[in-house]
Amino acid sequence: MKPILLFTLILLTTSTFGQINGTWHTSFSIMGNSNRMDLTISNYPFNPVSKMSDPDGSYENIVMDKLKITDSTLSFLWTKIGLTFDGKFSKTGDSIVGVMSQMDVKWAANFTRTEQEKIVVKRPQEPKAPFAYPVEEILIQNGENVLGATLTLPLNAGSNYPIVVLASGSGAQDRNCELVGHKSFLVIADYLARNGIGSLRFDDRGVGKSTGSFQTASLEDFASDVNACVTYLVQDPRFAGNKIGVAGHSEGGMHTLIAAKSNKKIQFIVQLASVGTSGGEVLAEQNYLISVTSGSSEEVGIWAKETITGICGILAANSVDKALDPLTKYIESRYAMAPKEFTDVTSLSNYQMGIQMMLNNDWGRQFLGFQTATYLKKIKVPILAINGSKDIQVPPVSNQAGFANNFSKKSLPQSKAIVIDGLNHLFQKCTTCTISEYGELEETFSETVLREMTVWIKGLH
Repeated sequence: MKPILLFTLILLTTSTFGQINGTWHTSFSIMGNSNRMDLTISNYPFNPVSKMSDPDGSYENIVMDKLKITDSTLSFLWTKIGLTFDGKFSKTGDSIVGVMSQMDVKWAANFTRTEQEKIVVKRPQEPKAPFAYPVEEILIQNGENVLGATLTLPLNAGSNYPIVVLASGSGAQDRNCELVGHKSFLVIADYLARNGIGSLRFDDRGVGKSTGSFQTASLEDFASDVNACVTYLVQDPRFAGNKIGVAGHSEGGMHTLIAAKSNKKIQFIVQLASVGTSGGEVLAEQNYLISVTSGSSEEVGIWAKETITGICGILAANSVDKALDPLTKYIESRYAMAPKEFTDVTSLSNYQMGIQMMLNNDWGRQFLGFQTATYLKKIKVPILAINGSKDIQVPPVSNQAGFANNFSKKSLPQSKAIVIDGLNHLFQKCTTCTISEYGELEETFSETVLREMTVWIKGLH
């Protein structure tokens, strides 16, 4: 009887192996991006290998760095992008139900033997061609660089309508300011065009049809791109009598203020969730708010805020090269004081490298040292500053006060600083109001803010 029992055991085990080996499929939406993955497992249980592929073609047969399989669970790690998965086999063995995570973001992901359809992300505000107004694709020269841009003009608005140049915030973005599946500048351009206002939006340097290097550009460089767009409009004879303005979102607000300080052709400015205090203050507050709203303790939030404040002082006192040593020592000392919950998930080397790469360069130094009041006092044209009350990237109270208290005497009569209740940094009506929620929300841009912009711009005299 023993040989028969042994034979039966081998058959059962081989059957289990056969259920695990092969290709598993999943489909999910995270932060507004739809993804599909195919996980192929082979050679289990002797020397198991797992490979990941994208059925939509962006990568193929990437070997997972770690794979662990038990009778009831499966987990893997893709080190390069920091992706992990922990799941359990269903009782029938034809699916793996689990959770994926990347950085601090977690989401449900279920693998099945059958191929899954790509999830369609809902963006009800996104306009679709053909448009009911003129749209022109243009190229704008700025020194050695070329900016790819779209000029959107209102239909039947006569000849003397205002035109707004839209400047995007931090990060390399296209002319639509596409972020986590939302195209906010496309939505803004559409709304303005349907309400008698033209707009010009452009790809950041090195993005889309724009040339140049985004990584090496400073705030001054980005401001020069805004000015190049304004100059293009001013030199077009069709717009000889039009009022030309600029609107910047987040860091883009800095770009527009720098541009307006020297460019007298700019006749009005809109600041959307922009810095009203200083870059250093905003970054420090931002580190605190993002930490605590993402689930970290108050202790971590305060530590993060104080660390950024200290870094600002070191960079202000030293050149790029001379800052390397004191900055390294400071970060090491701060890391040694960090709460354990931070050091458990972030290594010193990664934190050190992230700070050095992000801030110890021309862009970082200009950002941290940027003082909004310095520009506001010299700008004489009307300014509209709008912030959302739930913004954790550019806190509304302090930054609104920065604008309201520093408008110049010339700009003050028509300038306005307002906070719209319930909106996050992207001007969406939010629930948790965390960064990870941006892509989960269907709303792209608050119509309340769109109306405020439109009414204010058309009411200028």
